[in-house]
Amino acid sequence: MKDLQMIPCPRCGENFPELRKTQYGYNFCVNCSDVESVVGVTTVEGTGDHTYNDIIIMDRKRFQAIAQKEAEVMGRKAPDPAEVLDMDRDENEVSQSIKEKVHNVLEEDETVPVKRSVDEPDDEDKTMMIQGIDY
Repeated sequence: MKDLQMIPCPRCGENFPELRKTQYGYNFCVNCSDVESVVGVTTVEGTGDHTYNDIIIMDRKRFQAIAQKEAEVMGRKAPDPAEVLDMDRDENEVSQSIKEKVHNVLEEDETVPVKRSVDEPDDEDKTMMIQGIDY
């Protein structure tokens, strides 16, 4: 594979591949791009034995407008735009926040005293007798 010639971005000064400018016509790096992310919507088309899956790719604003109209027609609450799956978020950050929440919940559970049943023995060494059902 050939080495990429890097040039500075006129907006932020970071280096980006020269091919991005010469071959694809972009004057700045990806980080400085003002193009919004796109949304992929999967669909099932056809009927009976002749069904197939398809994907429609559209910009986020168009998807949100369609989702709001669909919710109105179906009599549901319109989806919150923040609930759309964001693939640009840092997975490590999300994973860490989930771990912290689970840890906090587990710590809360440990501090709550456990109620003991009347039949349960007080000492840990004693074993409880399990009585069967007489028919």
